[in-house]
Amino acid sequence: MAIEEIVVNGQRVRTLKELLRPGLKAVFVGINPSPVSVDREHYYQGSLGRRLWSRLQKHGILPSLPAGREDDTAFALGFGFADLVRRPTPAANQLSQAEILAAPQDLKERLSVTNDRPTIVFVFARALKVAGTELRGAGYRVLQMPSPYADRDAVGKAMVQLRAAVSPSSGGLAERSVGY
Repeated sequence: MAIEEIVVNGQRVRTLKELLRPGLKAVFVGINPSPVSVDREHYYQGSLGRRLWSRLQKHGILPSLPAGREDDTAFALGFGFADLVRRPTPAANQLSQAEILAAPQDLKERLSVTNDRPTIVFVFARALKVAGTELRGAGYRVLQMPSPYADRDAVGKAMVQLRAAVSPSSGGLAERSVGY
């Protein structure tokens, strides 16, 4: 994984480099990077992020991954990573309204490097609420991960849907938007 500097409102900001390329099965989209993840130079390294990796491995979406470098291995397996807003903050509520309003179009432009339409998996409900309609309108399949605090049944259901969406023979399940 790599860190890069971007310019936000005229200031240089250190953030996670997005993991996007053609041929991805799915792209996991968060709201914005956490400082913990930026410091560790990998996606989803905070306590909620660690839960995401655990769920994806436990439910067979991803194989066992090297701790702290899960994103690199998942990327090699066809899973990308991006955020609605690239600027890291300790909490998503620290993002400005202008950043949130610009996020769907900006994300859509950044996703264009894939040259196709991978399934978009929103990691948080708020991210889906902000950008789901725009991406569906652009032809992307959209799913949502269950809340980090969801019960086992909801998590199991979501993982079945996700597994179906990213498997070569998805049977069309990925065409539906799933919210938990």
